[in-house]
Amino acid sequence: MMAVFKKSAVRILSAGLAFLPLAAGAQGDFFKTIDGSSNFFVVPTPFGGEGPAGKGRFGDLVAVIINVALLAIASVAVIFLIVGAYRYITAHGNEEKSEAAKKTMTAAIWGLIIVILAAAIITIISRILIQGKGGLGV
Repeated sequence: MMAVFKKSAVRILSAGLAFLPLAAGAQGDFFKTIDGSSNFFVVPTPFGGEGPAGKGRFGDLVAVIINVALLAIASVAVIFLIVGAYRYITAHGNEEKSEAAKKTMTAAIWGLIIVILAAAIITIISRILIQGKGGLGV
């Protein structure tokens, strides 16, 4: 009975940690469009002007889609990091299992690094092409 409770608690905590980046992204500037507006659910019209969904640009829609995709990929990488850590803890000295868990955690960390670098590159390119400004604007 206690083992079932522990497994359930681990699954609930893992699911909660997996969606933690979504909650953190909602607090910051993650869902802001390139022009600085925070109306995330405005669907841009391809040719500008007022449309049925409001005012916006196609580039803003693409930027939001890319940001959401990067957030989803980062969430999956965090899930794999948690799974690898759990597998490493439960290996109990078995070399094969611990090596497989280490490979999983290493791949998850590399995935997070790639997502962070991709987000930085996309931010720099979009600022240069769309806004005409260089750098990250920090």
